[in-house]
Amino acid sequence: MDIKADLLNSWDLNNKVTLYLLDHIDTEWLSKKLNGTGRSISEQFLHINNIRSFWIGKVNEKIDLKLDKKYAKDKKKLEEALQKSAQKMKETLSKIFEQESIRGYKPHPVAFFSQMIAHESHHRGQIIATITRNDLPIDKSVNFGLWNWNNK
Repeated sequence: MDIKADLLNSWDLNNKVTLYLLDHIDTEWLSKKLNGTGRSISEQFLHINNIRSFWIGKVNEKIDLKLDKKYAKDKKKLEEALQKSAQKMKETLSKIFEQESIRGYKPHPVAFFSQMIAHESHHRGQIIATITRNDLPIDKSVNFGLWNWNNK
């Protein structure tokens, strides 16, 4: 068993789930907010991308992968940004899994990985809550698809 390879594969699966959700959201829904406040659906995706960029710059290489808010309603730009930041984060994770500690982060690399996955899962949940609260007609299979990592 190759734990490092399994963790990197899990990162890829996490990103595929995020992109799967984005793919099943109508462009018209991107501006919707949970109870009319907080981040819109598009801003949730933007935030996921921009936090990846922040951490890549903090623990690995200084690179700006942030997507400007003016592109938040452009699904294609969101997808491209998420693909690019996921790849850079995978490279970052690969590098830090070889280390016992991470510059600028405690406690250790696997906790960092876990925190990144938890953060993104939280925001996918926020997106689903926003869809539900706004009575948007998303197919129930999409919700189940978020948990079916076997087919990703």
